[in-house]
Amino acid sequence: MATSSNILTLLKYNASKQKNGMLDYQDFCEYVHRYAQHHLEENSDLVVFCGTDFKEPVEVEINKLVDERQVVIGSIRNKEYIFVVPYYIERYASIYTQCETNFTVTFPNINELPKAVPTEITTRKNADDFFYSKLEKDEVSEKYLYSVTFSKNLPALLLPSSVSMSLLISVVLKKIQNFLHKEESHDYFLKKLTISNPGKELSIKNFFSQFMSNAQASLESLKTNGDNFYYWNQLFYFIKQDYTKLKDFTPEDITILQSVAIIELVINYYKSKAAERIQKEAAFKQLDTLMKNPPYYYSMDDVVKMKDKNGIPLLGQYKEDELKEHLKALSSESIGNQLPELLIFRVNDETGYYICKDRVMPLIIRLCNDVRLVVRESLIKIWYRHLLEYDTLREMKENAAFEICLERELKSADPILYALLTSSFAPVISFEDQTPGHVVLFRDGSLVPFSEILMISRAEILSDAKLKLPFWYTFPIVSFIMKLLFRKPKPKVKKQRPTAVEKIHEEIKQEEQELFRKRDADDSIDTKLSRRRELRKAAMEIEKQFVPESSTLDRELKSYVHEWNDRIGKQNYENLTEDVNSLIRDYFRKTLRTLKAESFTAERISSLAESLVDTPSMMKIKNHPALKRYAELYIIKIVKNLPSN
Repeated sequence: MATSSNILTLLKYNASKQKNGMLDYQDFCEYVHRYAQHHLEENSDLVVFCGTDFKEPVEVEINKLVDERQVVIGSIRNKEYIFVVPYYIERYASIYTQCETNFTVTFPNINELPKAVPTEITTRKNADDFFYSKLEKDEVSEKYLYSVTFSKNLPALLLPSSVSMSLLISVVLKKIQNFLHKEESHDYFLKKLTISNPGKELSIKNFFSQFMSNAQASLESLKTNGDNFYYWNQLFYFIKQDYTKLKDFTPEDITILQSVAIIELVINYYKSKAAERIQKEAAFKQLDTLMKNPPYYYSMDDVVKMKDKNGIPLLGQYKEDELKEHLKALSSESIGNQLPELLIFRVNDETGYYICKDRVMPLIIRLCNDVRLVVRESLIKIWYRHLLEYDTLREMKENAAFEICLERELKSADPILYALLTSSFAPVISFEDQTPGHVVLFRDGSLVPFSEILMISRAEILSDAKLKLPFWYTFPIVSFIMKLLFRKPKPKVKKQRPTAVEKIHEEIKQEEQELFRKRDADDSIDTKLSRRRELRKAAMEIEKQFVPESSTLDRELKSYVHEWNDRIGKQNYENLTEDVNSLIRDYFRKTLRTLKAESFTAERISSLAESLVDTPSMMKIKNHPALKRYAELYIIKIVKNLPSN
């Protein structure tokens, strides 16, 4: 069957031939019938138009075009006509083409439509919404004839969809330039601008000269530099103000006012985009600052959830795809042979984290100091238990096995540290590190032994574990006999045993849970105590957001106190720590009186910590990001340890 496109082609051909977009419905049906009979051999689809009932299939195809707004059916003196929209689109598009070279040609408006032509051939659009959408995405087609409405005083502009926004802006600027080139207009508006901006005569003159010489370049400069937004708006305000004195507008006046209205919308669009760009740049700048704050490493989910100082999510001030592009640029762009500013590492080949290049070594040193105590104490406890049962482990005797053991323990105790040490960028970071007391992590291109990184000695751990044994274990003969009698047989099938850190960590968790169960049992008696129970439960849930799964709250507190407490001397160090703890407790005590579990959230804790570290007493401490993190953790600890009486 013939398609609507065949009929549309014939409609446009007839309209072009007759130089009129209004075609007689009956005459066109007969024309299609004759055309189909003549070209049937060339196109077999035309057979439906060859019969005696040819009007019906023609009507079906035309109705499809009506639905697509390609034609409009109108009746004049009881006679039906087809109004071919593409004909009018082409006709008015040619006027805009003429405007490029002939400044006297005026823009077509809705009042210039022939009286017989219905306004339904146009698609009505509001100027604000329409031009903003065109500036966002300029789609050029030959489907629509827009009727763009401005204020009540101006007739609607006829604008074919085939006219691009860039062509329209170019024509509009030339119209305004031509208007201002007239001697009386040029001097008049330059003088008004100068009088309205005393002390800025040179700036005004430069702006006006640039506009008159190259208005397009002047407008393009607004995309990157918004200094002249005010001058543009003021100039057009004066032009519109001057026209208010007229009672009747000539076509030339209407064109100038329409041009001013269009350019004002374009300027406002650029202004809003400039404001968005400034806001976006500020948001990305704050994001870059936040990523240098504790804990220094962030997953994509963490980055997406970041908020500004006012607690407003940064995502929204920029789009998610823009965030990904920003992170991609930071993690891929580099100068010369240097590493990018933002690095990526993976934990257990799964979760990916971002970390700033200049935060890698400080984080490694902090985590090493932190995890050393955890691994050492865990190994001493586990080795003591094995020795108590007259059992020995390979890592107690062999250095190679001890290194493998330390690697397992480190991977379990702090996956982040292990991932950083084994990352591809670690050797380069270690080589470029120029901080005082430089820590050697790599030697001859290989990672130094874990015992050296963690400063843990196999002999010392074994010795400390043996010191805890009962005195009779020191007698070789007695110890040997007891070993034969009480030593448990080793299983034939070796199972992957949990690390020492995992065992101790699990025991600590069980002890905490038992403690909370006892407290909850006591709290259930009284309503006031029940509120404390709910707060403790909320604190335990929030703790998961602030404390890594492989760590503990106390461990994180000890880690961060080393970052912000720079006092030399044990007594000074302890005094400052206690002073800060007291300030946090005193500050939080007022809030705690009315605090409810449902309002105790991670955001509330961060807000309280932010307000606390900004107090005059805390301002003397330099490392505020670490101090804020410490305050957050300490608040959680206070709530977790609420007494039951």
